Amino acid sequence: MKFTDASLAPYVNAYAMALPFMIRNFFNVSMDTSKFSIKIVSEGFPQVLKIEDSGVYALKLIECHAMRIVDLTKLSKEKIAIIREKLAVDIFSELQ
Repeated sequence: MKFTDASLAPYVNAYAMALPFMIRNFFNVSMDTSKFSIKIVSEGFPQVLKIEDSGVYALKLIECHAMRIVDLTKLSKEKIAIIREKLAVDIFSELQ
């Protein structure tokens, strides 16, 4: 399934409304609490097909951004499955 702005908007509208209040209250600052505008960037970014992969995608996107890698076309669902397994092994090894 390819997510679009229209298909995701209902899911993120609650956050767009709540986030300004959360920021104002958490940081104890005076700010406009109007609903944030939302632009969902989906073109050129891999789509999460399984919810359990969303954290793995997030970690890899942060890592790619830190290394200034902008071509994310090679980040496929097959590679994400392998990366998820490697991360699980790394975490398990750290806890032993």
